[in-house]
Amino acid sequence: MTSIDRDNTLTTITGAAPGVIIALRRAARIAAEHGHNYIGTEDLLAALLTAEPMPLLEVQWQLRGGGALTFPEVRGLVESIIPGPAIGNHGPAEPPRVEFEWSGPHAAAFTEAINRRS
Repeated sequence: MTSIDRDNTLTTITGAAPGVIIALRRAARIAAEHGHNYIGTEDLLAALLTAEPMPLLEVQWQLRGGGALTFPEVRGLVESIIPGPAIGNHGPAEPPRVEFEWSGPHAAAFTEAINRRS
């Protein structure tokens, strides 16, 4: 099977915080360690949850007493740590964007699915 017969993507992210870049690189390493030629959402989740030093999510969880959480509680905890708008003249001038190009035999179907879900 040649690279022409396989799917390929090029993704560009503008306005990413350093922690996002670190998480994506960690996710790529995790994917490669598991024999994947792609970063899956599972790889990204693993990268976020195993970050060093301790992820903000874990800090906030411990501040709230630790213990078992239901999925809705985890979702609420995650939403609670999203910061408000930036104040002052730091950070990118434009809102963040994620753009991609997909090529290969499944390009049309995957592009349609991505555009429909995002």
